[in-house]
Order: sequence, then C-alpha cells, then structure tokens
Amino acid sequence: MIDLYLEGAARFLDPFGVSPRVALESAQSGRELLVAVNNPVTRFVLRHTLQPFPISDLQAALAHLAAIPKDETRLELFILDLYRSHCFRCGEAVEVEYYIWDKELGGPSHKVFACENCGYTGESAATEQDWDRAQDYSRHTLQHALALEQVATAGDPDRKHAEDALAVYTGRAVFALITILNKLEQVPITPELKEAADALLLHAFDAANALWGYPEGRSRPRQLVSSSRFREYNVWLALERAVDLWALPDTGVEVQEWEEGGAFHAGGVMLYPGSARELIKESSTLKALDAILTIPPRPNQAYWTLSALWAAWLWGKEQAAPVKVALRRRRYDWAWHATALRTVFSSLAEVFPAGRPALVYVPEAEPGFVAATLAGIEGAGFRLHGRALRADDEQFISQWSIGAGSTAEPGQVDRDELMGKWMLSTLKSRAEPTPYAVLHAAVWSGLAQGGLIERDWSNMMRHPLQTLTDEFERLLQRPEVIHLSRGSEPESGVYAVRSSLESEPLSDRVEKAVLGILREVETVSGSELDQEICLRFPGLLTPDRRWVMACLRSYAEPAPESDTWDLRQEDRSDLRSEDREELVQTLSNLGLQLGFEVRKDGWVTWHEPSGREVYRFDIRETSALGHPEQDIAASGQLFVVPGSRSGLIAERARRNPELRAWLESGVRVMKYRHVRRLAAETTLTVENLAERLAIDPPEHQDPQLPLL
Repeated sequence: MIDLYLEGAARFLDPFGVSPRVALESAQSGRELLVAVNNPVTRFVLRHTLQPFPISDLQAALAHLAAIPKDETRLELFILDLYRSHCFRCGEAVEVEYYIWDKELGGPSHKVFACENCGYTGESAATEQDWDRAQDYSRHTLQHALALEQVATAGDPDRKHAEDALAVYTGRAVFALITILNKLEQVPITPELKEAADALLLHAFDAANALWGYPEGRSRPRQLVSSSRFREYNVWLALERAVDLWALPDTGVEVQEWEEGGAFHAGGVMLYPGSARELIKESSTLKALDAILTIPPRPNQAYWTLSALWAAWLWGKEQAAPVKVALRRRRYDWAWHATALRTVFSSLAEVFPAGRPALVYVPEAEPGFVAATLAGIEGAGFRLHGRALRADDEQFISQWSIGAGSTAEPGQVDRDELMGKWMLSTLKSRAEPTPYAVLHAAVWSGLAQGGLIERDWSNMMRHPLQTLTDEFERLLQRPEVIHLSRGSEPESGVYAVRSSLESEPLSDRVEKAVLGILREVETVSGSELDQEICLRFPGLLTPDRRWVMACLRSYAEPAPESDTWDLRQEDRSDLRSEDREELVQTLSNLGLQLGFEVRKDGWVTWHEPSGREVYRFDIRETSALGHPEQDIAASGQLFVVPGSRSGLIAERARRNPELRAWLESGVRVMKYRHVRRLAAETTLTVENLAERLAIDPPEHQDPQLPLL
C-alpha cells in the first residue's frame, strides 16, 4: 500500500498510533516512522506488538504471580477459589470458566465449567450458593476503594466518573484484579517480568468487564454500558489465556522511545509519548518528515474510558493523566469526531510544508466514519486527490496533500447540482444496483476534492456533517433514482438508475477481468489477483473482495500444497470454444429431433413451423447475464452456462435484488451438462420439454433426470 500511494517518501508521521499494522507495514518497507501515541495503553500494545514478549517471559510472569503468598496459600489458588462451585451431576468441586449474569436479576443465572471427576463439560444453572457467593463481593470492599483511589482520590472532580467506569465490573472481578495488583507491588520483580505481567493483566482487565454480551456475536463494545446478559470470566483463567495471546511472532522491527534530535533508523519506529499537538510544540523534526501515514481513531467511549482506569492501575495517576479526560466525556458522535480530527490535522497543516502528502486508511468504514474523516481533514486545509472504497468490506482509503484553502466562493457553485452529478455518475459508471455507502462516499469525496466542506465549518448554527448529510439524503429521493429496499431507511438496500442500462455492469467487467488474468498467467495467488483487480478498477469501482474471490473459485482451483490457484482446465479459452461449438451442434440436432426449425445467428433458436420463436438458447462461458429485462421471462430465452458458474449466479442474486426478482420471475438458466443429458434422453418430447428444461437450475449440484 505504501509503495503504491507514497512512492519516494522515506519518513512518515502517524499522529494517532491506533494500529500496529501501520507501523509494521512502514517498518517492513524500510521506511522510518514517528508515532505520536497519547494513550499509554495503546502505546503499550503498539510497542509489544512490534517487539513481542518472549513466551518464556510471559510464562515466567504468570508463574511469578501464581507463587505469590496470599492468606496461607498461593495467589493462583486464592483467585481460583473465588470462582469455585460444584458440578450439578456429581457434586464435586469445579473451577467455573465463566458465569453468565442477568443484568435485571443482578446476579449469575448460569455457569460454564468442565468437571474433571465425571467429565461433564458445558453449561448448567447457577445455584443459590453461586448467587450468594457472587453477592459477597459488594462495592464496599477495600479493593473497590483502592481501585477508585488509584484513579481519582476523594474530592477529585473525576471521582464520580471513575465510579461510573468501575461499575462495568462485578464486585468479584474488582476484588480479584485489585488483589493481584496489590500483591504484585509487594514482591520484587525484574522490569522485564513486570512488563510481561502488565500485559497479562491488561487482557484480564479487558476480559473481566461486563461489556461483552452473551451469547457472543456482537463486535467489540464501544459504549460504556453493561450488556443485559454478560460473561463474568474467571480472572485467573483470563491471565492464563493471555500468555498465548501475547506470544506473537517476532517482527524484527526496532522500536525506540522519542528523544529530541534522536536519529531515525530505516525500518524503525519511534514512539512519542504524547499527542500530535504536543509533539508539534516540542519538535522541529516534523518538517523533515515526508508524509503522514495513519488510521484515524474510531470513537470508542468504552476503550478510552477504561484506558484511564487500566493505565492508573498499572502505572499510576501520572501516566494515566493524558487520558483521564475520557472519564468525563459521555457523548462521542460523528460531528464531535470530525471536529476532533480537524483540530489535529489543522495543527499538522501549520507545521508541514504545502504539498506534503497524507495517506489515511479507515477500517470499519461505515458512512458516518467516512464523512467525519473527510470533513475533518478537508476542514483542516488538506485537499483530497484520490480515494477508494470497498463497501462490503468497510474499507476506505484516501490520499491528501496540504493545500491552500478552497478557491470556490459560496456563490460560485451550485453544490446540490454537483452532488447530484457525482451521485448519478457513480450509478451510471457501475451500471448495477449500488450500496448507499458507495454513493455516500462519491458525494462526500467530491465535496472534499472541491474544497466545498471547509466553508461550512464557519456556520455556527449547524455542523457540516448535519447540513451535508441532510442534503445528500434529499438527493436520494430524486425520481430518476430507484431505492431497491424493503425498508424505509436510506442506508438500507441498494440504489439504481435506469439510464445505466447503456453500460456493462461492474460485476460483469470484474468477472471477465478475473478470467482474463487467469488465462494469461494460469497460476496466481488470491492476494496477487485481488491487487491486480483493484488496480484495474480503482476508486469507487473497486469491487468487494467477496466478489473477486467468488470469481476466482469459479474459474480456478487451489493448487496442492500451495497458496496459489490454477485455472481450471475446462476454462481454457480453446476448450470453451470447443464446448460452444459442441453445444451449438447438440442444441441444433435436438431441436430438429423435436420437430422445430433451427436457426443459428449468435444464439440457437427453435421455431414452430409458423415461424414463431419458441426457445432461444444463449450460450455463455461466464455468469454475466446482462441487465435484468422483465420481457425475457415471458419469452423462451434460456441462458446456458457452465455448471461451475452456479455459485457466481447465486452470489449475483444475493447482491442484486433486480436480478434476483428477474430470475424468480421465470428467467431460466441451465448448465452445459444438462444440455448433454437432454440430448441423451430417449423419452424427451415436445410435451415434456418444458418440464425437462427446468430439471437442473443453477443452484442444484447434481440432479437426476426423471425415469418416467
């Protein structure tokens, strides 16, 4: 990615440091990267992802914790005893892996465990004893007071906010975690093992809170709100699990702490323990950097707030101070986020020379995140030069440079007209039903490229995101735009425009490109093919990876003991040409056998003696069926495709409601093999022909012709 978009740049700045992958890719490409990381938890994760712990250190740290004396036993046994219960089958003592809490009931309703005595593994109802034991650890224990005191002392304005944050832990979890922390402080430990122990504890902090819902299925929680049903994990088992999670492969990346005037190293990463705005005030080194390379942070109240707790527990109030403000913030909407991004990038624009490039990648790129990113960066004086979006994969990348402000005066452009033009142009260029996210990105990136967002930042009454979102959603109601959705929400379903019938659908073009590449090289890896397709279909034409891989699976098969794919022999162009000639002849002979007049003019058509066309066979080697036209269902047209295209046709129908309705209305698709089977059938007549033609639809794998 770096070589493609930032060729020639050698030194980068990442002003957020939220993704270790950015740093890793930069280092592995031989570049130098300066990362500003304000959050000490994020900085710790970044450092030890790039420079992983030896597994021996992690194991030694766990063993050190386990052996610490506690109440005439070892700390490991003391913590495990907090989660002790009994097997409902044999009555023997068991270690509960986790309890399932019901928030309304205020206690555990079930428990999950493995009994070594009788072999039972699974879930059972919590007992009254389990319930009483959970209630023993109230929020008035010494550990609870210490947990608060380490974050905000009595009288601190943030004390109440710290209490609210701590409320996402059960009393037992707080008791266990703070007990371990206190014991760790009381015994000697080497700096290396202390860092490894901190890593284990970080995972336990994350696993033990009540934000993770039960059953699993929702993504990482972003709001500081306990789930209605959640897992209360066994804290000691979480520590044990953390050993494998932190034992990452060695990257070979050199990581160093920031020093004013410190030397950069090719393939190295330098960490600045503060915000980008603080770095700008302290250093002139930024002017020597060639580009900005970053992933903007996503609003995450849960992570940022809990980071303040975790940092204070592990490293003290002073280290937690940079993120302590997160304790009191409760609302993180996209407008707030756009403003925060604008503040950071405005500071960078003041230091970097004009024309300096920036590459910004947005994962989980829902429309609000894309809009906030574009509005924030463009509002800071940057100009957008290129962008690409994969809607299904929620990946958005944008290329910028620091520029002079907008040259457009408010009265010089009709913004509504331009926004409509960008939207319709995107629909026509793709020539198929298009997701809301793609149209949204087309309009918002058009605004950013034209410098048409920045002027709205001066409006004190409404935020640019609110104004422009309203304008965009009014555009979607234009009469020439069709909303293909069962729901009324603008973001649901897909959009189409009838005038797009003049162009070849994007999915057809991508499929043909995949086939062309395979026929050219015959063997290719999935990543190489995907990269080549992205180069051929840039910007908002970038196809979703799922479609690219579906095409690959249709035309190629995995090479044995390799990560490459080989073109299927039957999909070689010469063999498909032979197939077509054979099918034309087979259908011609079959038509004559049934008493039809046969014509061959691009298609094979069967006519009654009166001249009326009864059947038209359109023989294709791809799954491209063109644009859905309802009149075909009433005619006798049949698409004849290889059986290996069945999966592609099903994927097309999933993505395209018009095509799905078209196929359901009676449009017929049959396979090459079915034509051959019909030709071999001795009982085929004009009377049973329609029934026999429908025997092998594309979604069926291996049908049998009826015997009678």
